[in-house]
Amino acid sequence: MKTLSQLQDFFYESIYPDLEHLEQKRVKIYSSLKKIALGLFLFSSLVFYSIYQFMPITLELIILCVLPFGIFAFIYKIRVSGYTSLFKDQVIEKLVEFIGDSLVYKKYGFIDEHEYMQSSLFPEKVSKYSGDDLVVGKVDGVDIRFSELNTKVRKKRVNGKEYLKTIFSGLFFIADFNKNFRGKTVVLPDNSEKFLGSLSHFFQSFSSRGELIKMDNPEFEKEFVVYSDDQIEARYILSHSLMDSILTYKKLAGKNISISFVDSSIYIAIGFKQRLFEPKIYKNVTSFDEVEFYFEVLGLTADIVKHLNLDRKIWSKR
Repeated sequence: MKTLSQLQDFFYESIYPDLEHLEQKRVKIYSSLKKIALGLFLFSSLVFYSIYQFMPITLELIILCVLPFGIFAFIYKIRVSGYTSLFKDQVIEKLVEFIGDSLVYKKYGFIDEHEYMQSSLFPEKVSKYSGDDLVVGKVDGVDIRFSELNTKVRKKRVNGKEYLKTIFSGLFFIADFNKNFRGKTVVLPDNSEKFLGSLSHFFQSFSSRGELIKMDNPEFEKEFVVYSDDQIEARYILSHSLMDSILTYKKLAGKNISISFVDSSIYIAIGFKQRLFEPKIYKNVTSFDEVEFYFEVLGLTADIVKHLNLDRKIWSKR
């Protein structure tokens, strides 16, 4: 991964000169959005006070809150989308090229739903599938691809009303091992271990994901739970060095990660709550701190190959 000093040089030489125009555009959009928000609030308040004695309370709340918010959200999306697209061209795409010459960035691309399901990390049926910011290429000779994904499932409340519940939100990474696995091995965050201790293994053993595999690394056991339909292969894949590398990477990322080994590929899901590569309309776009954040997220993800030693030819095709 490139150093912070190299990033600073690259930022001021290749990115910053183009950001002044982008910053002017941001200021104009932000100023107009504040005026629109104020105008909508004043107008809805005026209408509300004119009719509140004659209308049902539900309709009054719609006029005062829901309607202006919906109008503002629509206007916001239209005004900001062009700015976001330009930002990705001038900042994110250049950062990806800086991180790796062989990496290609596609701002509207994302990991295919078939591959997402193939990973067996999130078996729930998806009701809404979306993503962006696809990165494809090679790192140390290993084919990789990753993108932001957001998947949701439709649920019903007690009162019968439907809502969308998030299944996964974050970065979804795939690397080609060029090796064959006969079974599927899934490594998931062990959240129950923190609350139930050793009792958690009793409940985990009833999972439909496969056989619960107890690993001989105590620290790894505290952080992860492993399922597989081939115990021998699971232990072969999850060597001591790989388990240590996964633990180290989890600490570096500071996020929950889920991993699976399926059909000669490794799948890694890194959870994030926020959108990662979207510019903040209320922040100065020329700030180096923001670019440093994008760089750290992109670099840490692209360097999974190195962190987990995926370039080592320790498995062979069968």
